[in-house]
Order: sequence, then structure tokens, then C-alpha cells
Amino acid sequence: MLRSTVIAAALLVSSVALAANEPTPTPTSFGAYSVTVAPDPDSTLSAAEYQITVRNEQLLLSRLSAPYSGTLSKSFVADLDHDGAFEVVVTYTEAATHATVIKVYSWKDDLLQPIKLAELDEQQKQGYRGDDEVAVTDGKLLRLFQVYELQNGEWSATPSTRKLHYSFDSSRWMTD
Repeated sequence: MLRSTVIAAALLVSSVALAANEPTPTPTSFGAYSVTVAPDPDSTLSAAEYQITVRNEQLLLSRLSAPYSGTLSKSFVADLDHDGAFEVVVTYTEAATHATVIKVYSWKDDLLQPIKLAELDEQQKQGYRGDDEVAVTDGKLLRLFQVYELQNGEWSATPSTRKLHYSFDSSRWMTD
């Protein structure tokens, strides 16, 4: 019964805003679990941390705190590797480089476990200057970014964008 509920919930993909002015983050449901991602105002590890909590109806099951630098942007909860359990995606933009950092955690054995995503390959990095849009659609982790070119020592936006999705089977970003 729980497995069918989790699988049915895999079709539900939700985004939680992480704006600093949002006083109470809205939990996202995945089957019997309630997942919340929020900035941690009582950060002890670094200047800024976010916190992911996983609860069922009665208990706090897991709490994970992680440092970040820059601006938190979005979070998503979905079954991205299609194993019946959920993954939590947290994104933030680094202030200095505008690079978008994507962190993914998998719910395994009642723990949130980090998944190291592959970097963009050399071809995918061509013209990359950050400020990615990240989304989860139809059980896929997507990233979209403007492609730039160097002209007279300055980076200029081209009319092109690059859309990629992450393949958890082959552990790499792929052209969508």
C-alpha cells in the first residue's frame, strides 16, 4: 500500500520558494512524507545554511543542514531516479560567479543521502555564464541557460539557450 502511494506521489512534482522573506516554508508531500526546505536562521556551520526536514504524520524522521553561498532559489521533491523513493533538489546561485549550484539528496534507508551530480562536459560548458533556470518536469531534472559568446573581450548573450536534463542512469547531463 505504501509503495503504491509513493509511486502515485512520484507523479506529483512540487516546487517550494526559498525566498528569505517567506516566514513559513510550505511542506511538500510525497506519499506519507512531508518535506520542507528552508533557510536555517540558526546556522552554526557557516554564515548561511539551508535545512531539509522529512516528517511523517507523527515524527520528525530526518533533518539535514548544509552550507551554501549566494542566494537560495528553488527546491523540488520528486522521484527522479524512478526507484519509488523521492529525491530533494535544492538550488542556489553563487554571488561572485552567477553559477547555479544544484544539490540533490536521495531518501534511502530513512536518511537523506547526497547524490553527486556530474559537471557539464566541455561542449555543454561552451558559452555558459550561469544564471540557470532549474525545474523538475515529468520526473526529469532540467536546466536551461542562456548561451553567451566572447566578442571583443566581453561576454554577450546570443539568441540561443541550452536545455539539458540529468540522466541518473548514466550520471551525466544530456541534451534535451
